[in-house]
Amino acid sequence: MARSSETSPAVAAAGALAHPTRRRIADALSASDDGLSVFEIAEAVGVHHNAVRQHLRRLGAVGLVSVRREAPSGRGRPRLRYRLVDPRIPQIAAHQDLVRMLVEYLVRCGASLDDVERFGRDQGKRLGQDGGRDAVIDSFARLGFSPREVGTADASSGVLELRLDSCPFREGAASDGGELVCVLHRGIAAGIAQRANPGAALTGWWPRPPAIAGCMAAFTGLSPREDG
Repeated sequence: MARSSETSPAVAAAGALAHPTRRRIADALSASDDGLSVFEIAEAVGVHHNAVRQHLRRLGAVGLVSVRREAPSGRGRPRLRYRLVDPRIPQIAAHQDLVRMLVEYLVRCGASLDDVERFGRDQGKRLGQDGGRDAVIDSFARLGFSPREVGTADASSGVLELRLDSCPFREGAASDGGELVCVLHRGIAAGIAQRANPGAALTGWWPRPPAIAGCMAAFTGLSPREDG
């Protein structure tokens, strides 16, 4: 998955939360069941309410916060309350940061493509399962790749072609040194196939930009049924 000039929603959200004040705002919102007003957020994070409004606009632009208008009580404008779309967003953002840092660390340590692919193959054998072509599809699904079988090969031929409609580590793949993530995925794919059938092999791997996803993988030597 080569880098792309396009930005996925997940990458845009991670970029918005990279700002420390916006991260604190997200943390404050995640701790509130009923949402917070601008002034409540300002008090919680120690930032002027005008700055809070600017940060909320950025968070809203990437789909991280929702806003609702309270029923009016007395004079004045109805107050707006802000909520996180998903309360897990701060934790997800932290995991995304970790992925990017680990990728940068591998680059700094001079990890070779061969070493990364070999490591991925070992992990694929551990993460995969026995059971032929169905096991390969299920393994990719459990890892978050959203696999979809394509092609016209007869199952009895042992050939399987998959399109991976989601990249579970797109943020790492889109960062500097992200080609290592693609090589890791290729190794994982080969390991999953070997775990499914000892004689199976990854015969083709066509990466796509992480924001688009849709990497293609081709395998041979897979039994048509789970009973092998």
